[in-house]
Amino acid sequence: MSQKFEAQVIKKEKVSSKVYCVTFQLLSPPTILFTAGQNMMVMMGTGVNRTMSIASPPSLNSSVLMAHDTSPQGPGSKWTDNLKIGDTAFFVAPTGGVLSFIDSPRKKVMVATGTGVAPFRSMILDKKNYPMVLYWGLRRQEDVFWKEEFDELQQLFSNFSWRLIYSKPSENWTGDKGHVTEYVMNNEKDMENSEFYLCGNKAMVSEVSAKLLERNVPKEQIKMELFY
Repeated sequence: MSQKFEAQVIKKEKVSSKVYCVTFQLLSPPTILFTAGQNMMVMMGTGVNRTMSIASPPSLNSSVLMAHDTSPQGPGSKWTDNLKIGDTAFFVAPTGGVLSFIDSPRKKVMVATGTGVAPFRSMILDKKNYPMVLYWGLRRQEDVFWKEEFDELQQLFSNFSWRLIYSKPSENWTGDKGHVTEYVMNNEKDMENSEFYLCGNKAMVSEVSAKLLERNVPKEQIKMELFY
Protein backbone atom coordinates (compact mmCIF):
# COMPACT_ATOMS: atom_id res chain seq x y z
CA MET A 1 0.00 0.00 0.00
CA SER A 2 1.38 3.38 -1.03
CA GLN A 3 2.04 6.06 1.56
CA LYS A 4 3.73 9.44 1.71
CA PHE A 5 7.27 9.58 3.10
CA GLU A 6 9.39 12.40 4.41
CA ALA A 7 13.08 11.75 3.95
CA GLN A 8 16.48 13.44 4.19
CA VAL A 9 19.27 13.37 1.63
CA ILE A 10 22.23 11.62 3.27
CA LYS A 11 24.33 10.89 0.17
CA LYS A 12 24.56 12.34 -3.33
CA GLU A 13 27.13 11.13 -5.80
CA LYS A 14 27.67 11.84 -9.49
CA VAL A 15 28.35 8.30 -10.72
CA SER A 16 28.69 8.92 -14.46
CA SER A 17 28.78 11.76 -16.97
CA LYS A 18 25.07 12.44 -16.43
CA VAL A 19 23.72 10.28 -13.58
CA TYR A 20 23.39 11.11 -9.90
CA CYS A 21 22.77 8.48 -7.24
CA VAL A 22 20.91 9.90 -4.27
CA THR A 23 20.27 8.09 -0.98
CA PHE A 24 17.26 9.23 1.06
CA GLN A 25 17.11 8.34 4.77
CA LEU A 26 13.49 7.87 5.82
CA LEU A 27 12.23 10.17 8.56
CA SER A 28 8.49 9.58 8.66
CA PRO A 29 7.50 6.78 8.46
CA PRO A 30 10.98 5.46 9.40
CA THR A 31 10.77 2.27 7.31
CA ILE A 32 9.33 1.18 3.98
CA LEU A 33 7.88 -2.11 2.75
CA PHE A 34 8.12 -2.73 -0.99
CA THR A 35 8.80 -5.40 -3.60
CA ALA A 36 12.01 -5.24 -5.64
CA GLY A 37 11.17 -3.66 -9.00
CA GLN A 38 8.70 -1.13 -7.61
CA ASN A 39 8.90 2.65 -7.93
CA MET A 40 8.41 5.84 -5.95
CA MET A 41 6.76 9.09 -6.99
CA VAL A 42 9.16 11.85 -5.97
CA MET A 43 7.73 15.34 -5.42
CA MET A 44 10.27 17.63 -7.02
CA GLY A 45 8.43 20.94 -6.79
CA THR A 46 5.00 22.46 -7.35
CA GLY A 47 3.34 20.30 -9.99
CA VAL A 48 6.60 18.44 -10.66
CA ASN A 49 6.35 14.75 -9.74
CA ARG A 50 8.63 12.10 -11.20
CA THR A 51 8.35 8.32 -11.07
CA MET A 52 11.74 6.88 -10.11
CA SER A 53 12.74 3.25 -9.60
CA ILE A 54 13.88 2.23 -6.14
CA ALA A 55 17.40 0.96 -6.82
CA SER A 56 18.08 -0.33 -3.30
CA PRO A 57 16.87 -3.77 -2.13
CA PRO A 58 13.85 -4.18 0.18
CA SER A 59 16.13 -5.46 2.95
CA LEU A 60 17.49 -1.90 3.37
CA ASN A 61 14.13 -0.67 4.58
CA SER A 62 15.17 2.57 6.31
CA SER A 63 16.47 4.29 3.17
CA VAL A 64 15.94 4.30 -0.60
CA LEU A 65 18.37 4.83 -3.46
CA MET A 66 17.52 6.73 -6.65
CA ALA A 67 19.55 6.86 -9.88
CA HIS A 68 18.61 9.94 -11.93
CA ASP A 69 19.86 10.87 -15.41
CA THR A 70 19.69 14.67 -15.26
CA SER A 71 20.85 15.32 -18.84
CA PRO A 72 17.34 16.31 -20.08
CA GLN A 73 17.62 19.36 -17.76
CA GLY A 74 13.90 19.70 -17.21
CA PRO A 75 12.42 20.75 -13.85
CA GLY A 76 12.98 17.29 -12.35
CA SER A 77 16.59 17.15 -13.50
CA LYS A 78 17.31 20.58 -12.07
CA TRP A 79 15.74 19.57 -8.74
CA THR A 80 18.15 16.65 -8.45
CA ASP A 81 21.10 18.76 -9.64
CA ASN A 82 20.40 21.24 -6.84
CA LEU A 83 19.88 18.70 -4.04
CA LYS A 84 22.24 19.01 -1.10
CA ILE A 85 23.10 16.71 1.79
CA GLY A 86 20.61 17.40 4.57
CA ASP A 87 17.79 18.53 2.27
CA THR A 88 14.29 17.22 2.95
CA ALA A 89 12.37 15.36 0.24
CA PHE A 90 8.91 13.86 -0.05
CA PHE A 91 7.75 10.89 -2.09
CA VAL A 92 4.89 8.40 -2.34
CA ALA A 93 5.82 4.71 -2.42
CA PRO A 94 5.65 1.98 -3.42
CA THR A 95 4.12 2.52 -6.85
CA GLY A 96 4.19 0.39 -9.99
CA GLY A 97 5.82 -2.98 -9.81
CA VAL A 98 5.30 -4.36 -13.30
CA LEU A 99 8.94 -5.46 -13.41
CA SER A 100 8.92 -7.47 -10.19
CA PHE A 101 10.11 -11.04 -10.73
CA ILE A 102 7.57 -13.79 -11.34
CA ASP A 103 8.09 -16.44 -8.70
CA SER A 104 9.08 -19.32 -10.98
CA PRO A 105 12.21 -21.41 -11.64
CA ARG A 106 12.55 -19.92 -15.12
CA LYS A 107 15.64 -17.92 -16.01
CA LYS A 108 15.25 -14.16 -15.52
CA VAL A 109 16.65 -12.16 -18.45
CA MET A 110 16.92 -8.44 -17.68
CA VAL A 111 17.49 -5.97 -20.52
CA ALA A 112 18.21 -2.32 -19.76
CA THR A 113 19.37 0.87 -21.38
CA GLY A 114 20.64 3.86 -19.39
CA THR A 115 19.15 4.29 -15.92
CA GLY A 116 16.63 1.59 -16.80
CA VAL A 117 19.09 -0.63 -14.93
CA ALA A 118 18.02 0.87 -11.57
CA PRO A 119 15.11 -1.49 -10.74
CA PHE A 120 17.23 -4.47 -11.79
CA ARG A 121 19.85 -3.61 -9.19
CA SER A 122 17.18 -3.91 -6.51
CA MET A 123 15.88 -7.16 -8.01
CA ILE A 124 19.32 -8.76 -8.32
CA LEU A 125 20.24 -7.89 -4.74
CA ASP A 126 16.88 -9.14 -3.46
CA LYS A 127 16.52 -12.50 -5.25
CA LYS A 128 19.77 -14.39 -5.42
CA ASN A 129 18.20 -17.83 -5.86
CA TYR A 130 16.94 -17.37 -9.44
CA PRO A 131 19.11 -17.90 -12.54
CA MET A 132 19.60 -14.31 -13.74
CA VAL A 133 21.37 -12.50 -16.55
CA LEU A 134 21.55 -8.75 -17.17
CA TYR A 135 22.20 -7.11 -20.53
CA TRP A 136 22.90 -3.39 -20.16
CA GLY A 137 23.18 -1.09 -23.15
CA LEU A 138 24.91 2.30 -22.93
CA ARG A 139 26.29 4.69 -25.51
CA ARG A 140 29.77 5.50 -24.24
CA GLN A 141 32.20 4.47 -21.52
CA GLU A 142 31.61 7.69 -19.55
CA ASP A 143 27.96 6.65 -19.14
CA VAL A 144 28.65 3.56 -17.02
CA PHE A 145 28.15 3.23 -13.26
CA TRP A 146 27.78 0.26 -10.88
CA LYS A 147 30.19 -1.73 -13.08
CA GLU A 148 32.40 -2.81 -10.18
CA GLU A 149 29.34 -3.83 -8.18
CA PHE A 150 27.89 -5.99 -10.97
CA ASP A 151 31.32 -7.52 -11.59
CA GLU A 152 31.56 -8.41 -7.91
CA LEU A 153 28.05 -9.90 -7.84
CA GLN A 154 28.91 -11.99 -10.89
CA GLN A 155 31.92 -13.39 -9.04
CA LEU A 156 30.03 -14.00 -5.81
CA PHE A 157 26.91 -15.66 -7.22
CA SER A 158 27.05 -18.45 -9.79
CA ASN A 159 23.41 -17.83 -10.78
CA PHE A 160 24.07 -14.24 -11.95
CA SER A 161 25.95 -12.97 -15.00
CA TRP A 162 25.89 -9.72 -16.92
CA ARG A 163 27.06 -8.09 -20.14
CA LEU A 164 27.80 -4.46 -20.81
CA ILE A 165 27.28 -3.31 -24.41
CA TYR A 166 28.30 0.10 -25.77
CA SER A 167 26.70 1.42 -28.97
CA LYS A 168 29.27 4.21 -29.50
CA PRO A 169 32.45 3.20 -27.66
CA SER A 170 35.88 4.73 -28.13
CA GLU A 171 38.27 3.11 -30.59
CA ASN A 172 40.26 1.43 -27.82
CA TRP A 173 37.22 -0.44 -26.42
CA THR A 174 37.69 -4.18 -26.90
CA GLY A 175 34.50 -5.41 -25.20
CA ASP A 176 30.95 -5.86 -26.48
CA LYS A 177 29.68 -3.16 -28.80
CA GLY A 178 26.58 -2.59 -30.89
CA HIS A 179 22.99 -2.73 -29.73
CA VAL A 180 21.80 -4.59 -26.69
CA THR A 181 18.96 -6.20 -28.69
CA GLU A 182 21.45 -8.12 -30.85
CA TYR A 183 23.20 -9.58 -27.83
CA VAL A 184 19.98 -10.78 -26.26
CA MET A 185 18.81 -12.45 -29.46
CA ASN A 186 22.17 -14.02 -30.22
CA ASN A 187 22.99 -15.31 -26.74
CA GLU A 188 19.71 -16.47 -25.19
CA LYS A 189 18.99 -20.01 -26.35
CA ASP A 190 15.95 -21.24 -24.42
CA MET A 191 13.77 -18.19 -24.87
CA GLU A 192 10.38 -19.88 -24.60
CA ASN A 193 11.31 -21.13 -21.13
CA SER A 194 12.76 -17.83 -19.92
CA GLU A 195 11.24 -14.61 -18.62
CA PHE A 196 12.24 -11.21 -19.96
CA TYR A 197 12.26 -7.94 -18.05
CA LEU A 198 12.77 -4.85 -20.19
CA CYS A 199 13.41 -1.34 -18.92
CA GLY A 200 14.78 1.70 -20.71
CA ASN A 201 14.10 3.69 -23.85
CA LYS A 202 10.98 3.05 -25.90
CA ALA A 203 12.84 1.95 -29.04
CA MET A 204 14.72 -0.84 -27.21
CA VAL A 205 11.70 -2.05 -25.27
CA SER A 206 9.53 -2.15 -28.40
CA GLU A 207 12.18 -3.88 -30.51
CA VAL A 208 13.09 -6.55 -27.97
CA SER A 209 9.49 -7.35 -27.07
CA ALA A 210 8.52 -7.68 -30.75
CA LYS A 211 11.44 -10.01 -31.47
CA LEU A 212 10.63 -12.14 -28.41
CA LEU A 213 7.03 -12.57 -29.55
CA GLU A 214 8.31 -13.56 -32.99
CA ARG A 215 10.32 -16.30 -31.28
CA ASN A 216 7.24 -17.64 -29.50
CA VAL A 217 7.99 -16.28 -26.05
CA PRO A 218 4.60 -16.15 -24.27
CA LYS A 219 3.56 -12.54 -23.71
CA GLU A 220 2.97 -13.23 -20.00
CA GLN A 221 6.72 -13.98 -19.76
CA ILE A 222 7.62 -10.48 -21.03
CA LYS A 223 7.41 -7.60 -18.55
CA MET A 224 8.37 -4.08 -19.54
CA GLU A 225 8.59 -0.51 -18.34
CA LEU A 226 9.47 2.58 -20.36
CA PHE A 227 11.89 5.04 -18.79
CA TYR A 228 12.04 7.52 -21.65
